[in-house]
Amino acid sequence: MPIPSGRAILNIYKYIKWFCGILFIVLASACSGGSDNSNSRALFGEPGSSSLISCADTDSCFSNPTLEIGGDRLAQVQIPSDYTSTNRYPLVIGLHDGGTSGSVLSDYMGLSRRVDSLQFVLVLPNGTESNDGGRFWNSTPACCAPSGEEFQIDDVGYIRSLIEEAAATYSIDVDRIGLIGHSNGAAMTLRMVCEASDLVTSAVSLAGFTFPEDASCAPATDPVSVLTMHGDQDEVIFFDGGEFNRGSYLSANETIRRFAVHAGCNSNNPAFAPNLDADGGIDGSETTVLQYADCAEGVNAELWILVGSGHAPFPWVGSAIDSVVGWIIEHPRK
Repeated sequence: MPIPSGRAILNIYKYIKWFCGILFIVLASACSGGSDNSNSRALFGEPGSSSLISCADTDSCFSNPTLEIGGDRLAQVQIPSDYTSTNRYPLVIGLHDGGTSGSVLSDYMGLSRRVDSLQFVLVLPNGTESNDGGRFWNSTPACCAPSGEEFQIDDVGYIRSLIEEAAATYSIDVDRIGLIGHSNGAAMTLRMVCEASDLVTSAVSLAGFTFPEDASCAPATDPVSVLTMHGDQDEVIFFDGGEFNRGSYLSANETIRRFAVHAGCNSNNPAFAPNLDADGGIDGSETTVLQYADCAEGVNAELWILVGSGHAPFPWVGSAIDSVVGWIIEHPRK
């Protein structure tokens, strides 16, 4: 019989510690006699709170955890250099555009450089590699799986599993779990808002799109704070909507309106906030900010229109990217 590797032994120990923590919560809840339901709420959740368990809830987080998760489909993880299992960190998952990788997205948007300063855990998965070598996310039937593969890749299930594994591995604040995506990755981000709103609390979409039929955005059981960003000169995903070979997509304005409705906002009277400077390649404060009001408690919906910008604005103004990551940090689930 082969001797288990050190990493295998570590994983076995971690599982046992995690299981014992869960067992402790169940027993404590049973012994409470029903007079205090705080433990059962922590385990099973309640309306408006996450049912996800973090290793922080069971005192089973390692102080020096692995920086890879995902099993056969590995994702890279970055944690703050002063990471400690006694703190709880927001979780940010970055979803790259079609054909690139998680590390490319991180470099493009400066995500890794902010892990220390903004104190969050960053997960960078890769989409599935197609026959032509490019990577894609199965975001909607219109884009971007190769023909014949669109129903074979369960990326919703894969990203859900990453969130669950991250919560079991790192000291995560389960009420601050967000995704940041670009293009195909942005469409996948918005699909997660539709189909994993029980886990995802906030989302940022750059040059993204969603299902043309609102009924396809399901189950969407919980309100999610959504920020969409789109260049009005985007030559790939048109600002006013368009079509791929296998389907159409909504305009940027209709996309955010849809998610504002899901967030319980008043979709009839969005208001303009002060302009932002986001695209460093354009002089002045080129970005128009459209905000929806009267949303569910703690939830917001915004559209940033990058006037004069294309599909991949560059270089980014640092304060704008701080605000993008801040969208996730500052919108915990209530």
